[in-house]
Amino acid sequence: MSAQPMLAIFAALLVGCAGKYGGTPMAKKVTMPAGGLEAAALPYSVIDARTGRQIDNDAFWGQLGQARAICIGEDHSNIHHHWAQLEITKQLVQRKTAGDRLALGLEMFQRPFQGVVDDYAAKRIDAAALQARAGWEERWGFPFGFYGPIMDLTVAAGGQLLALNAARELTKKVSRKGMAALTPEEKAQVPELDLADAKHRAWFDALMDSMGGTHAHSKPPAEDGAPASPHTGPAMPSADQIYSVQVLWDETMADGAARWLTSNPTGRVIILAGNGHCHDSAIVSRIKRRGIAQVVSIRPVLDIDSSEVLAQPINDFAFVLEASAAIKAKRAEDEKQ
Repeated sequence: MSAQPMLAIFAALLVGCAGKYGGTPMAKKVTMPAGGLEAAALPYSVIDARTGRQIDNDAFWGQLGQARAICIGEDHSNIHHHWAQLEITKQLVQRKTAGDRLALGLEMFQRPFQGVVDDYAAKRIDAAALQARAGWEERWGFPFGFYGPIMDLTVAAGGQLLALNAARELTKKVSRKGMAALTPEEKAQVPELDLADAKHRAWFDALMDSMGGTHAHSKPPAEDGAPASPHTGPAMPSADQIYSVQVLWDETMADGAARWLTSNPTGRVIILAGNGHCHDSAIVSRIKRRGIAQVVSIRPVLDIDSSEVLAQPINDFAFVLEASAAIKAKRAEDEKQ
């Protein structure tokens, strides 16, 4: 496999599992549409992903009320998914009882910036300062407006904001050199990792295959088409190194959420993360392994995409959004290109 496709796969994974599993490569600039999140509202229904049956909305909210951790996925560039996250958070806040603690865990902020996030929640800094100090544009890059209203809603309800993700410096080093290259100080930042989860590895390998990454260890060919010498060309990250980064993300976010829940026995955490992190064998199972049993995941999805999601469900619920005529027309136009 040539260097360019392999690097494309790697870059896609490093923005949160691109394509159908949850993101848009950073090279494609995403802007905040006029009207904000509320303008992205769509009619919705809720499907029990295990049975494929629609469930009553009140029953759905009741089931979420029994969960201690609720992971809501997203395609990072899809504003309708972010509206779904806002709607779910709003409904949970409305049903919050006195004395219950609430936290919003965010993939979008890395752990070293927890103090910055705390300053924002305490209104010591504004949104512009938060983004500047947390390196939002460099470390995340998607419109802050996709997340700001959900954060503000949580803070207004007395909730805490959690910077869940692993530091980019750490994941970058693992992707290039592997776990063994970490210093003792860096290893201290790494939570317990389960790299031997067969179900999760199968999901990851299928994702790699779908992106053309079956030959993850290959070096680029020579310009004349002959096989490259093992002594020439840039060293590509191996599949195991990329997988280690994926697990490091999942475990770091799960660890942060579980620690907060352990410290807050009556608390509930809502986690916003890419679809590639928010499913059975990713954040969900890794929180459960840390002793928190009541964990559910929700996959926002447009109805025009729901058949694929429900064919092989890896979430508890599908939050199915009814695509408007405009959305369908744009999809048809995009498919022509």
